Amino acid sequence: MARKKKPFINRLGSFLLFLVITLIVFNFGFLWKQGLIAVGIADLNWESINKINIDLDQDLENRALVFTYNDTVIVSSNNEIKLYDVNGDFIVARKINSDSTKIIGMSSYFVVSDIQQGNIFVLDYMGNTTGQIENLGPIEDIISANNDLFVVITIDNELSVYNYEGILISNVQLPSGELLGLDVSKDKAQVIATILSSDLYQFNSKIITFSMESNLMIGGHNNYGDIVYGAKVYDDHIMIVDTKGKHAYRVGDSEDFTWDRPREGELLYFEIDNNGSIFELIKKDDINLTDYFLTGVNKDGKDIFKDIKTSKFTKIVLTQGKILLQNDRLLEIYSSDGILLASYESSKKINDVEWINENRIIIEFNDYIEVLELAY
Repeated sequence: MARKKKPFINRLGSFLLFLVITLIVFNFGFLWKQGLIAVGIADLNWESINKINIDLDQDLENRALVFTYNDTVIVSSNNEIKLYDVNGDFIVARKINSDSTKIIGMSSYFVVSDIQQGNIFVLDYMGNTTGQIENLGPIEDIISANNDLFVVITIDNELSVYNYEGILISNVQLPSGELLGLDVSKDKAQVIATILSSDLYQFNSKIITFSMESNLMIGGHNNYGDIVYGAKVYDDHIMIVDTKGKHAYRVGDSEDFTWDRPREGELLYFEIDNNGSIFELIKKDDINLTDYFLTGVNKDGKDIFKDIKTSKFTKIVLTQGKILLQNDRLLEIYSSDGILLASYESSKKINDVEWINENRIIIEFNDYIEVLELAY
């Protein structure tokens, strides 16, 4: 007797079942991730690398401080420094007494400073101490410079340069006034200090350029009537963001700005990158309508892109070729020429975000730090 053939629908069903089982066995991870994406638990643009469990939900004086540099995550909490690698894996812990900590990174070393007491510790990225400075008194600011040097400005506006062993290289007395900002050029050979003073009964934001090569002040600029929020050196120009807008002038030249871009709207946040480009988050009000924009201007004062309409973001974080915008629930990443690359929406409050490298970030939540990688 001839054997009956199975109906086509049965054969199709068997094939599909075999295909599903094969996919589950040999590509379970992929299917699992796609399922999480489908229900909104995972994001298509991101891959979770690791989580660092640490309590960030404390009062501002005692909460953990998180810093990233040189493919390393540095966490300071309860008089202890913990180091993690680019994957979020633990490296080492060191006890360091510091009541009010600021951390800066250099190419081979990093600095942990107690800005209240003026105690400074220099360590390598394996946690070994290479230098120590004690009892400088209150520190206004500290920043890394070239050749593993760093610059300290104390409360009396004395600028001092130290090496990675904590040895004083040079120092100079800056004019009196309130320190508004401290920054360094791309090659880290020039330091910019911005000091607010009152000259002839009006505010003056003095911008002073200090050469790390000659150990001398090589330029100064008076910005009367406006408060300078930030200044950065690029080539022979200083880019300035102040209460009125964006400007540039030549180092050592006290004449007029070489270009001037007045601001339209309220400044919420800004960053100046190592190429001299200025990025701002702007709020614009029009009767009953409020809009938020990202603006970008290059070192010559020309628009990098037209104003990009965004959500209300509170911070800009830059890395090479990318602009990250952050608020307490949402992240958006743009290319340096204004193209949206990726976004991330969180169900938990985002406290802060930092780049580890050009494709990897850390997000600080209240109870842990998550390491994420762009996967677009």
